[in-house]
Amino acid sequence: MKRLVGLAGLLAAACSSPERTAAEFAADPEAAVKTVAECDRGARHPDCLAAREGMAEARRRERMDAYARTIGEP
Repeated sequence: MKRLVGLAGLLAAACSSPERTAAEFAADPEAAVKTVAECDRGARHPDCLAAREGMAEARRRERMDAYARTIGEP
């Protein structure tokens, strides 16, 4: 019985999507926003923290790009 439970756990883990990094979420801000919204609603994603960090990084990049355009840097 224990082996069956262990095997079921391994199969479930193998079928789940791999955790994404903050850099991957920063490159895909829409996915970060979606994942953070799901986490805020109570969903338990293993990558909630990475999504929050990626969303913050994407917003930082947007601010820096806007700043660079304002002062005329390439």
